[in-house]
Amino acid sequence: MTTSDLPAEGQPDVSTEGTDAPFDDVITLSTSTEDGVVTVTVVGEVDTFTAPVLRSTLDTQLEQSPQELVIDLSGVQFLGSAGLAVLVETQKSARAREVGLRLIATTRAVTRPLEVTGLIDLFTIADSTAR
Repeated sequence: MTTSDLPAEGQPDVSTEGTDAPFDDVITLSTSTEDGVVTVTVVGEVDTFTAPVLRSTLDTQLEQSPQELVIDLSGVQFLGSAGLAVLVETQKSARAREVGLRLIATTRAVTRPLEVTGLIDLFTIADSTAR
């Protein structure tokens, strides 16, 4: 890995070893914690290839049992069925762990798939990370 391949400061090193697809151009994930609230910011496309990377990151954060998990999807340009499945699975895991879950959904690329599938009612949706 060269220096240019390293994630920017504050960006997690999302390993893609053992995979055929380079995800760094497709999805970027970053995590921050403040007052017991963990925010995972997603930028890029959430599809069949990138959804497992997102799922792994969300599972890792849920294992820490934060008060609330916020998934900031405002930088997502595409949300496919695999991404929707990850969100539903994360909602179930959060509920089982008694962790609040909130989605930041500000773009049609995210809200439209949630609306069309009827999944939007499963989530608390906000337009910013402010409580």
